[in-house]
Parts: sequence; structure tokens; C-alpha cells
Amino acid sequence: MQYFGEAFIEALPRHIEQLRIPQRATSRVSCREPLSTQIKQVTETQKIMFEVLRHPITQEAQRHTENSFEALLLKEDPDVAVLKFFNGWNETHKTTSLVSAKIIMRLSADMISAPEEKRLEYNHAMAHMYEVAKDDFGLGHVGHDGMYCFMTAAFGATRWTDSSYRVRACNEFSDFLHDVGVAEHKAALESAEHTQAIMDAMMVSIASELWNGREYNFIAQHIQTKLVAMEPGLRNDPVGLRNAKGYVVGHAGEVENRHGLHALAAAHAFGDATGRPFDIYRLRTVMLDYNQRVGRAFSELHASLALEEMSQSPAQVN
Repeated sequence: MQYFGEAFIEALPRHIEQLRIPQRATSRVSCREPLSTQIKQVTETQKIMFEVLRHPITQEAQRHTENSFEALLLKEDPDVAVLKFFNGWNETHKTTSLVSAKIIMRLSADMISAPEEKRLEYNHAMAHMYEVAKDDFGLGHVGHDGMYCFMTAAFGATRWTDSSYRVRACNEFSDFLHDVGVAEHKAALESAEHTQAIMDAMMVSIASELWNGREYNFIAQHIQTKLVAMEPGLRNDPVGLRNAKGYVVGHAGEVENRHGLHALAAAHAFGDATGRPFDIYRLRTVMLDYNQRVGRAFSELHASLALEEMSQSPAQVN
């Protein structure tokens, strides 16, 4: 995971320079051209992201995550630990619905009350958040949305949705995401509490997407081999294999990192709209907090996988 993070942040200025709100057809014969982004403090942001990536909190969280995936890859049968893994892993990937989508909803409701001269910035913030959320809601490329169940079926783990397989730390993590998404939503529009809650939510979205970029790229290296080992029939079923690996592969590459940069651009646009500049040091704090929380979730996932493995090992004879 560290390698993927280092490579992305090293190229951050280039990625930001290339980031656009995509063009949009306005009629059968015309379209709006792509819109460039207004992300400031690029060098400072790059420095902060390197600090977060190399921080002991992030290093520990990545270790727990890699250990979890490596333990999963050793599994030969869909036992209780595998079912718990898929239940818990799913809980760690709800930022889009619990945070990012709520940001869009809140901004769309707030914009009608915003000063007219600030509405363009609100529109830009929402357009960037749309780019963050669209794939997970089926509005993006094929192979990204709705593939989790194809993957778990290939593992023979279709019962993962049962509440008996809940993993405490993972549910606590999704509870945290819910709280971020609704924080101060009834506060006065121009209050510091309301503005900071929206900005914090955008920063959680940034943290989540950049974390996911490393996580999915790590497991993407191994997912096809593991799926074929669990379900040999996939060797001769290209459509089934594509569907089974679609959840991981659809999030791999630069997909999640690009989502993270759109969230970053949204935060800058929101800062312009509210007159409260984007605080890169607050971003550092939010990202480390996110990484620590997701690390705890993966720590418990790994412990569950390891415990089940130990319970199934034959007793040693002294």
C-alpha cells in the first residue's frame, strides 16, 4: 500500500493539473467544455499528504489492512471468519452513501439560501462531489457499481449479510461515517459550526478516497488468482470472472485517487463560497483520524481471520 501512496503523491501536481470537471452535452449539437479546477497550495498539500502517508498511524493501519487481505488470501473455504470479513469490509466502504452523497444533498439545499454571487462556487463544489460519488451510484463506468455480491458469491460467502457476522469495530467505523455526514445539518447556514461540518465531511471524503486507492490497488494484484482458486469454473467463464473481480478492479488504478482529488477541489470551491479558506493542517488532522479509525477496523478483521484459523488448526501432539 505504501508504494501506491508514494507514487500517487509524488505525481500529485501533475494529477491536479490534469483534473477537470468533464464536458457535458447541452444539446444534440453542442456541449459545455471541460472545466479546470481551482486547487490552491499544491506544494503544501503534497507535503501534508506525504506526512500523513508516512506517519506511524497510517503505517500501522496499512499493516493491519495488508495482514487482513493476506489472511483472506490463505483461506480455502468460506468459514465464519470469511463471512465476517466480507460483512466488516463492506462497512468500511460506505463513505459515498453516508458522507459524500449527503454533502451533495446539503449543498443543493443550502444553495437556494446562498448569496447569488456565491452560487457558482456552490455549483462547482457539487459538480466535483458528483464526480466523487457517481461511480458508486451506477452513473459512471461499467464494472464499478453493484459488484460486491458477485465477488462474495465466487468466494461461496453469500451469507455475509447476516447480522450474526457483524464486526464491532467495522460497524463503529460506519457509525462514525454516518455522524460525519449529518453533523450540524440543522445549524444556521452562515454559522461556523455548519461550515466546518461540511468542510470536515469533505475532508473525510478526501481521506477515504485516497485510502481506498491504496487498499484496492493492493488487493487487485491478487484478486483474480484467488477467485479462480475458490471457483475453478471461472477459468472458462470470462463474463463470470469479469463480474467477480469487477468490485476490486473497478475501484483500482487511479479511480479512487481521482475521486479524492475531486473531493479536494470541492473543498476548495466550498471554501471560496463561504469565505473560509481551505485549511491544509485541518486536512492532516482529519486524514490521520480517518486512517486510525479504519486501521482499528482492519485490526479486528485480521484478528477474526487469525482466530478462526487457530481454532481450525489440528491440536499439536507433545
